[in-house]
Amino acid sequence: MPDGGILLRKRSQALLEELAASLHLVDPLGPNRTGLSMGLGPNDDLVFLRVISLPKGRKLITQYLCALIPGSELIRVVCMAIFRHLRFLFGTLPSDSSAAQTTINLAKSVSSCIRGMDLSALSTCLTAVVCSSEQPPLRPLGSTLGNGATTLIMCVLERATELLTDQGASTNYSVPKRALWQASFDAFFGLLVKYCWNKYDGIMQSVLTQGPNATINASEVPKAISKEMPVELLRASLPHTNENQRKVLLDFARRSMPVTGYDAHGAGSGPNVSGSMPG
Repeated sequence: MPDGGILLRKRSQALLEELAASLHLVDPLGPNRTGLSMGLGPNDDLVFLRVISLPKGRKLITQYLCALIPGSELIRVVCMAIFRHLRFLFGTLPSDSSAAQTTINLAKSVSSCIRGMDLSALSTCLTAVVCSSEQPPLRPLGSTLGNGATTLIMCVLERATELLTDQGASTNYSVPKRALWQASFDAFFGLLVKYCWNKYDGIMQSVLTQGPNATINASEVPKAISKEMPVELLRASLPHTNENQRKVLLDFARRSMPVTGYDAHGAGSGPNVSGSMPG
């Protein structure tokens, strides 16, 4: 091509932006927005939700993500919308095998996008989870109900760990960008710990309500805990925790996870990204 394909790329970008506009995708960080938690209205994602409620719509979003430039602002905007609605998308794996595969493919596409994100974009995705009106389904990997939400959040945490432990990449991140990531993680960590304690309390309550004369197999409680706790997500969080957060994890592990394979002592030995990275 005489222009090196520049005109074609501009046209493609214009079409991608038009599609984003037709989906009414909201950017909480846009110029007319005041913040992640304050800039969203109850109907802002209505068109997007109607589209992704259908298998064909999920295929469309999957293909759309694949067409976008890695690390672009459009990818961040679409992924933030997805992270705001993890329960809607991944709350239950469809019984129809074709629809289930479509949902799995969407998760794979989002994961691929996350691996190309910088720290700021990762921060916004994690904050989108915290600011969502939906409680994300933080299930362990291998859950029969589906684990798409856990997989995507783990991908965010692992990508952040990669960036912050890479000596070459980490020097590119200013103090404000690191602070934004840490604030996003701290908010998510609070949500994660609350989720785990609620699950643990629910399991123990169900045991207690069986009655004082009930014969309870001691192995049933650990089995129930291992089926409910997102142990892999807790592990992926470790590199970003501070001393107080690791104490919280250690306390939780001592009380609830002696048989799940979660190394309680590992909570105190993982690298502290926020404190050990070069400035």
